[in-house]
Amino acid sequence: MNKHNIHSILENYINDLNYALREPILHREIGDFPINPMKAFFLLLPVVNEGMQNDRIKGITLSLGAIHAALDIHDLIDIDKAVSAQQQLTVLAGDHFSGIHYKILAENGEFVFIRELSQTIAHINEQKTTLHQGKSESAAGLIAKLNVIECGCISTFYSEFEFEGYLKLAETALTYLRIKKMLDASKPQFTNVEPSTLKMAFETIEAALTKELQHMNFLNSELQQIIHELVNPLKSLS
Repeated sequence: MNKHNIHSILENYINDLNYALREPILHREIGDFPINPMKAFFLLLPVVNEGMQNDRIKGITLSLGAIHAALDIHDLIDIDKAVSAQQQLTVLAGDHFSGIHYKILAENGEFVFIRELSQTIAHINEQKTTLHQGKSESAAGLIAKLNVIECGCISTFYSEFEFEGYLKLAETALTYLRIKKMLDASKPQFTNVEPSTLKMAFETIEAALTKELQHMNFLNSELQQIIHELVNPLKSLS
């Protein structure tokens, strides 16, 4: 499989997800919510690498894309401005996306997976709450929480289909990208982590990612190249 085919799979997935999430009123007011291409890529990584696409996987990955969108858009809610019309629409959009994930799974009879994913979502929200409260945090503790926040739903998917061998790479890469974003003062921040802790966490996760990038022989060579591009600040997925 070449890079063009891989990019086509990712683009088709994002298009299908946008279609599944679309709601005319919300779309008119806030437009398309940007799907996180990094999470989409690592969600689909084992599927693409092993060529295992089927209707069940397609349904579950779409549902996970919907819950990722719900969790991500809820991060944009400013508690101090929650009464504004725009913020209320943001809340509604998140709730709509969450409902879509449940609808997809329920229509496909995935009730056991719904329960497993519900536990994961609760755990993710617990970790988010702790970070948002601004409690003191160690670098290791921050990385552990972000592993759950960034990759918890993907981990549940990997476990369901015995893709656990991909988890460490996905966790490390997504947490690295999240901490890197947190270090960017131009980006809106939703935590109060001490700068020294953030810097130490970044150095730790960067070293861990370097090791993971050296052990990707189980991946298609084109996928390896794309991952290097994803985590290289001078390149991008597009």
